[in-house]
Amino acid sequence: MYRRIAGAAEHCSSAGWREESGYLLNRFTTWAKARALQHWIDRSGIARRPIPKLGPTPEEAAQRKRQALAWGLATGAVREVVQAYRRARHAGAEDLTSFNAACAVGLALGRPNDEVQHTVEVLLEWARENHREWFYRFELPAAPAPETRA
Repeated sequence: MYRRIAGAAEHCSSAGWREESGYLLNRFTTWAKARALQHWIDRSGIARRPIPKLGPTPEEAAQRKRQALAWGLATGAVREVVQAYRRARHAGAEDLTSFNAACAVGLALGRPNDEVQHTVEVLLEWARENHREWFYRFELPAAPAPETRA
């Protein structure tokens, strides 16, 4: 509708987006065009519609994480992915390069292309939580608890 009212000479600038109040800033060359868009907004009721929820719900994200971990454990891919990451890190590669090497292994093991990065993140997170000693050569140990003096 904006394009219909504005014509080819107008432009739309995004002023920002916040989850609780998303808005766009529209700039028109004439007051009449701005009033026509405001009239359409008022008439259509679009301003009273709820803001769409972007991204997955927490339950969907947890389910996706469970599926990735289940796939990794059931197929034995967790071992291969973590080893690829560790080998690259031991060879001196940075974190992103090592992550990409692990993604290549996940892809070769049959994980779909749109799921491979998330799956590798989940598998590496699981390995760090459950087997911290696997990463001792290239990741700093957890900071010791501060001592309290009486």
